[in-house]
Amino acid sequence: MPRFPLTNDNAGETYVYPASLFRRGSVPPPTGRIPREIVEFFNAPGGHSLIAKGPAGTGKTTFALQLTEALGEVTASHYLSSRVSDESLYRQFTWLKDRIKPAILQTGSKSPHNTKVARHALDQLEGKLEEGKEGEDEEPEAIGSGEVKGNFLEVTLGFDLPELEAAYDFVDDRIPERSLVLIDSIDALAEHYGIPAGRLITVLQKDLVEGSKQNVLYVLESSGETRLDYLGDGVVSLASTDHQGRRLRVLTIEKLRGQQIQQHRYLYTLDGGRLTAFDIREEVRAVKPQLWRPVKDLSKDAVSFGLEPLDRLTGGLYRGRVVSFEISNAVPSDYVDWLRTAIICNFVAQGRGVAHVPPRKGSAEFLRELVSPHLPPGAFDAHVRVFETATLGSADVSRTVLHMEGTNVDSDLKWTNVEFQLPKSERPFLAFMAFDTLESVYEEKVLEEMSGVFSSVRRAKDVFIGFVTPQSASAAKLENLAPSGSRRRNFGRSCDRSSSPKTGPFLSIREYQNREPDRRGINIHH
Repeated sequence: MPRFPLTNDNAGETYVYPASLFRRGSVPPPTGRIPREIVEFFNAPGGHSLIAKGPAGTGKTTFALQLTEALGEVTASHYLSSRVSDESLYRQFTWLKDRIKPAILQTGSKSPHNTKVARHALDQLEGKLEEGKEGEDEEPEAIGSGEVKGNFLEVTLGFDLPELEAAYDFVDDRIPERSLVLIDSIDALAEHYGIPAGRLITVLQKDLVEGSKQNVLYVLESSGETRLDYLGDGVVSLASTDHQGRRLRVLTIEKLRGQQIQQHRYLYTLDGGRLTAFDIREEVRAVKPQLWRPVKDLSKDAVSFGLEPLDRLTGGLYRGRVVSFEISNAVPSDYVDWLRTAIICNFVAQGRGVAHVPPRKGSAEFLRELVSPHLPPGAFDAHVRVFETATLGSADVSRTVLHMEGTNVDSDLKWTNVEFQLPKSERPFLAFMAFDTLESVYEEKVLEEMSGVFSSVRRAKDVFIGFVTPQSASAAKLENLAPSGSRRRNFGRSCDRSSSPKTGPFLSIREYQNREPDRRGINIHH
């Protein structure tokens, strides 16, 4: 069985920061402190997943293990390590011994499947493995094939996934209580199995997070934007640089679906097997929410985004068109929520209907908390319908929630059903869809299966807005709707990576009518 090198993330270091980094009169936090937003994110009802990424030596293992203590669920945590032996783990994290037992890579038979934990996705994956249809290669080696090595014939017999089976068993033993599963690292586990990391995350997301409402943390051994980012409900990156002869460590919260982020970046230290994050945000004075003042239609064919600068840049939202917002992962989730709030409030404040698929893990209740303070009483219930996965929705019936069963997207998002659900709403309606959620529920081919939705929106002269990320499979497919050689116009400062050190987070907008795209750019400022 392969052994992986142990990365020492916890060498004792001394850090000196200027006093201006801390709020006046504040007291340094106690040793060992995870940012409050992350703790609140995991403590919220339901299941949640977080990707912690960064180069070697930035403290990813420390962060993962300390999270178990911060959540008060040390005894309810399962740690699957591909990088750290038991002895090294306890030697570096002396406070951890007798609190959590790690589960290193192993082999063995799987346990019986009469369990309470959802495992449909895992069973499907193991079934494909047994058939030789799953793996990183485009043409996987068939089960039963073999080759001669020396005097031996090596035959592929197929295998199960014992490490994941052990994690499922741990969760099953504690249901209905909630557990925390830590996988350190998902890259090494994927390499060990010969299965893409994205496939493993999708399986765990469907079974443990969405199906069983459990918490999962994935440690990722890379930094920068990756295609895996959109698969997790949250993303945290850890970085370390040298600054004037001192080590400067920065933890960045890139996204936490459904959680308000008051401070996106934290300075932190590593010492004695502990991570300590420092609160450096300014005091924010509470402001009473104001009712939304709607921005009127720009013409009989174009309605407003609710943001006049955006209207001037793009010409507004033309009825019967499909508009795509491509948003980099570098754009904080709060900024995306502000954009959502403006667009939705401008429709609802004029009595118009909105059908919304929120970004990953965004629920109807979170959207209500976000936009209702800016709307008249009863307006949200009357004019907004939110699509949630069937497992995410509670047993209680809510008039604002429409369930996505996950089998047929055209049926689940059927536009005539939306019209029936919003009898008192004026036209045009807004179809506001986040494709990270749709791809999670319906797989990457969801766009090809939404022809009925697009056709209905165009016939009714309604408006369709799609949120995608650069890593989303639907982003490229939306662009490919345009024929080759079509004309493209650029507005503002173009930016291939959707972010720029000069302009800040960058938002790219694509608009389609008659299969011709019109790409425009706008900056979301701090």
